[in-house]
Amino acid sequence: MADQLKLSVPGKPDYLGVVRLAVASAANAAGFSMEAVDDITIAVTEVCEHVFCSDNQSTYEVSCEMDEDGMTISIDETGRDVREIESMKPCFCLPIRRYIPQMYDPSAYMIMLRALMDKVDIFSCREGDDVLVRMIKLLK
Repeated sequence: MADQLKLSVPGKPDYLGVVRLAVASAANAAGFSMEAVDDITIAVTEVCEHVFCSDNQSTYEVSCEMDEDGMTISIDETGRDVREIESMKPCFCLPIRRYIPQMYDPSAYMIMLRALMDKVDIFSCREGDDVLVRMIKLLK
C-alpha cells in the first residue's frame, strides 16, 4: 500500500518553502537520491509558484503518493482524488498565471519539467477550468 502526504496550501508565495520542505522530506523518505530530491523539489516549486500562487484568496492542494516504484505528485486547485483524472481534458502546456508574456515560452517550460521528472501530465487547461498537474518520478 502506498503512503500519501496531502497539504492544503494558501495561494501565497510565502508558503512555497513549506511545500518544498514537505515534498523534499517525502521524497527522501521514499528513498530517492539527493539529486533526485532536488529535481523533484525544483519541479514542484516551479509549478506551484507559476500556476497556483496567483492571489491571496485561493488555496491549492499538493498530494504526494509514495510506493515501491517511486513518487506521484499531484497539484490541484480543488483537491480532487487523483483517480478522477480520467474524466478531465489533457492539455500540453502549463497555464502560467504569473509571467511576463514576452519572456514565456511554454514549450521550454515543459521541456524543463520533463527533464526533471519522468512523466508530466496537465489536465483541464482551458480558460476558467480548474488545473491539475501530475508529475511522476521513478526510483531507479
